[in-house]
Formats: sequence, structure tokens, C-alpha cells
Amino acid sequence: MKSGDLKSNCPLVGNSHIFEFLTKSLAKKNISGSYIFAGPANLGKATAANFFARGLVCEAKNQLILPCGKCPACLEAAKNIHGDIYLIKKEPDKKNISIEQIRDFIRNLNMSSFLNSYKVGIIKGAENLSESAVNALLKTLEEPKIKVVIILTAIDLDSLPKTIVSRSQVLNFRAVAGDIIYDELIKNHKASRSQAKNFSRLSAGRPALALKFFQDEEYYKNYKSGVESFVGLLNSDINDRFSAIENILGKDVKGQEAVKAASGAIDLWQNLTRDLMLMGLNLTDLIQHEAFIKELEALSLAGLLNLINILKQSRKYLAANVNPKLALENVAVSF
Repeated sequence: MKSGDLKSNCPLVGNSHIFEFLTKSLAKKNISGSYIFAGPANLGKATAANFFARGLVCEAKNQLILPCGKCPACLEAAKNIHGDIYLIKKEPDKKNISIEQIRDFIRNLNMSSFLNSYKVGIIKGAENLSESAVNALLKTLEEPKIKVVIILTAIDLDSLPKTIVSRSQVLNFRAVAGDIIYDELIKNHKASRSQAKNFSRLSAGRPALALKFFQDEEYYKNYKSGVESFVGLLNSDINDRFSAIENILGKDVKGQEAVKAASGAIDLWQNLTRDLMLMGLNLTDLIQHEAFIKELEALSLAGLLNLINILKQSRKYLAANVNPKLALENVAVSF
């Protein structure tokens, strides 16, 4: 079978270079022992990892489409119950992917395949690996086994140790053009033109996020609340700002969930300040939050550069394990 003959049913939106590379790798059976899928969140890294894993275990090797989606292996993989595919990620209440998780992961990969197929391990959010987990994983990467493939997904390639990067095939995911996301929402998800325009712009090149906005009404509602919260912060006194921060974090949210909530708020605020700066330069056609243009136009641009620096500093505080509430309060008292 020639690589040009093989087709694929990969659901990846955009990043055609990734699609073509993985399809050719399956066709030529040119498979590396370790891959890193790197790029910002919501670009389809997990989707691509799942697709590649299914292609590796697919039993219909004489077919022109991989994975075939019909054989027992494909059906099990689609239900996340295939015995030769393993997935690990950071547990919600933990700071890192632990060495215990990696040891179990490696132990499973070292076992014989049930169907004499590939054994595939996926580590989602590999930037969360603890130092001891990295060292344990590195030993496995240094001595790759036949028909064992490890796929790591990471938001930032620089967050991974160079020793792991150097032993892996790196595939870089890039932001997807807005018109591609727009067409995807209309053609394959029956979005209206106004919805497609709004969500393709709001997603900033991240197709999975655009789809989440479209499909999850509650998620989009919460996002809108976050924008309104930012507007309220800039237009209120200090007491109201502190109250807004308490609402963002929630009374019962603690630990890593609080860190996640604070990090999400800072991400949104940084994107909104970027939009404010673009508006100040009369570049409104480039802003991400076009759907909230009226709310943003009501804000003052005074002290914008100071606010941008404050948000950067607050992100550093979070990375240094400062209490999430204090990190957000630093924003509230500084402008």
C-alpha cells in the first residue's frame, strides 16, 4: 500500500500538516517510540493522539482508511476500553502527575499485548509531570520497546525537560485560521452564520474551544460572566473588586481547583486587555472579543499598560504557589 493511497477519518480541524504526517506514518509503518504533540490548548492535540492510537491498534490493515472505525479494536478504542491503549493525566485535586501514576503506566505498557498489536500510552498535559515522574519516564524512553508508542501532549514545549524532548518526535500544533473554524461550525455542526462568526473569532484559532462555545450553553454563559466581571472590576471601587474576586474563586473552591480558576481569570483578563490595546490603535478587526465590543468601548484606556504588567506579575505569583486569592487581589488593588 502506498502512502498516497491511504486515507484517514481523522476528525482534526486544521493543522493539516499533522494529519498528513500521521497518515503517512501509518501507511509506511514508520513509527517512532515517542511523540510530543505541542501547542496551545484546544487545538486538537488529544484528538490527534486518540486518532493515532486507534490507527496503530486497528485490525483492518488491508483497508485504505485508517483507523477503519469498524473493527473490534476500533470500536473498543472509541469507547475508551481498548486493552492496549492507556491514558493518564493530572488528577483534579493534585498538583502533578505523580511517579505512582507513571509507574503504573509503564507497567501496563511493558505487559504483552492482548492482540499482538501496538501498546500505546498517552500522557495528557505532560507539563504537569513531577520531577520524579519525569525521571521514571525517561528511563523508558531511553530503552524503547518494539511496538510500544508513548504520546505526550503539552501546551508549552519549553515546559518539558530537554532530555525528553530530544528522545521524541515533536509535532507542533498551530492556531487554526478563523475561516476554517467558521466553515467547520456551519458545515458540520449546523451553526448559524452569526454563531459561527462569533465563536470562530472568540476562540482565537482554537477549534475545540469554538465547538465548546457552540455546544455547551452553560460554558458560554460562564465565559460571558467572566467578561462582565472584568468590566465590573475596572468600573468599581475596591470593596466591589474584592467581592468580585470571591465570586470568581467561589467559597468552597480550594487547592488546585482554586489555582485553575485564578489562572483562567487571568488568561481572560489578559486577552481582554490585549483587545483594549488593539481598540486604542483602531485595529478593531483584530480583536478577539468582537461580540463584546460595546462593553469594551465603555472602558477607559487609562493605565492600560500598568494593568498589563500587573496581570503578568500575578501570573508569576501563581506559578510561585502564591495563594490564588492573593494573586487576584494584587490585580484589584493595583489599578
